[in-house]
Amino acid sequence: MTFLLLLLVAVAVAALLLARRSRSSAAPRPPGTAGLDEDVAERPEVDPAAVAAARARISADVPDEVLSDALLDATPKQLASMLAAVPAEVMAGAVGRPTGAGTVQQASREDLASLKKVSESVDDLEIWSFGDKN
Repeated sequence: MTFLLLLLVAVAVAALLLARRSRSSAAPRPPGTAGLDEDVAERPEVDPAAVAAARARISADVPDEVLSDALLDATPKQLASMLAAVPAEVMAGAVGRPTGAGTVQQASREDLASLKKVSESVDDLEIWSFGDKN
């Protein structure tokens, strides 16, 4: 009786592990870029269904080429999650559409002179000797 009970538990555990393995292998995996050399390697083809799935979740501001490159290492769900964490103004600047909210001002001559003095003062600090007693 004990043997039969242990056998039943072992079969149930094996069935659960097999079901979990088949479920996790059913999800499409990205091709990956681990073996690619940027200069000479041909990039693997990205599944058009993956690009379409990512496009449905991600802003139209992100070009398809960027999606395709990112989908080499991430699933559409992972990519959507990563890009959702990027603030809108950062994303706009990254794709070449600055929002204009944070306009860049040129530094004045006084500011540059002040920064140069600070830089020279830091260079003169003895922390840069690292123990050399020349």
